[in-house]
Amino acid sequence: MNKFKQSAFSRFFRFFPKLFTAGLMYSVPLAVFTGIFVLISYLTGFNNVIIWGLGLIPSFPFYAGLVMIIRKYAVEKQEPPLFKTFFTAVKDNLKRFLIHGVVLYMIIAFGMFAILYYYTLSQTDVVFGSVLTIYMIFVAILIVMMFYVPIMEITYELKLKDIYKNAFLLVFGKILRNLIALVFLAAVTAVTILAFVFSRDAMYFVTLAIVVALYPLLYSYISTAIISKGLQDSVGSFSTKPIDEKKIEEQREQDAIVAASDTSDSDYVFVNGRMIKK
Repeated sequence: MNKFKQSAFSRFFRFFPKLFTAGLMYSVPLAVFTGIFVLISYLTGFNNVIIWGLGLIPSFPFYAGLVMIIRKYAVEKQEPPLFKTFFTAVKDNLKRFLIHGVVLYMIIAFGMFAILYYYTLSQTDVVFGSVLTIYMIFVAILIVMMFYVPIMEITYELKLKDIYKNAFLLVFGKILRNLIALVFLAAVTAVTILAFVFSRDAMYFVTLAIVVALYPLLYSYISTAIISKGLQDSVGSFSTKPIDEKKIEEQREQDAIVAASDTSDSDYVFVNGRMIKK
């Protein structure tokens, strides 16, 4: 029973208010920046979803905070201060997450364009149906890679190329966990799409608000919780044992005494107020 209580599933509901708040701290900037680019697209006359999606890039550093909160609460079973932990992660990972935001934007933008392009061609030529299938698998691989990139960025001291190299290797090295994560995320995405399909008039805006508030949190929580064990097995543990500073200082003093005694001709050494034989 206690094991279930500490599971990521149980902790999601136990700490939902805090997780939801963290989700909003990412979702709100994402919505604001997306709104800005939507407005720009209307004002310039270049009204395209590719332009709307640019809001992902400047808002992506806030995703570092969300992933850090999920890592702490769901994986490490800790309960750190919400706002301090969130914004420290944002500040510490600002530049790198802007780069990751650009990469993710390119994956989504080019993926959508290519899939729609090959889907249209496949209606008249079955050969392009095969190309479409191959490209969809390729996009899925890139998406799974991006499951790993944010959590590795906030956890390990790695170069950018090493983060993406490890992410690519983990796509195949932990394929079962990745498939499970994809299935769950596909289910959540399908429910989200159906909610929009069946929403009418005012309910459409209610659905939009709920999706904006919840979908990023669910996406992040599911992917991070499922892949974390495999990531720790392959790259390294997320957490370390608590450090006892007093014991460390005492050990340093002991080491200094031993080092000093090694250079002495005396058969005795002074340790903790007493003379003892070497």
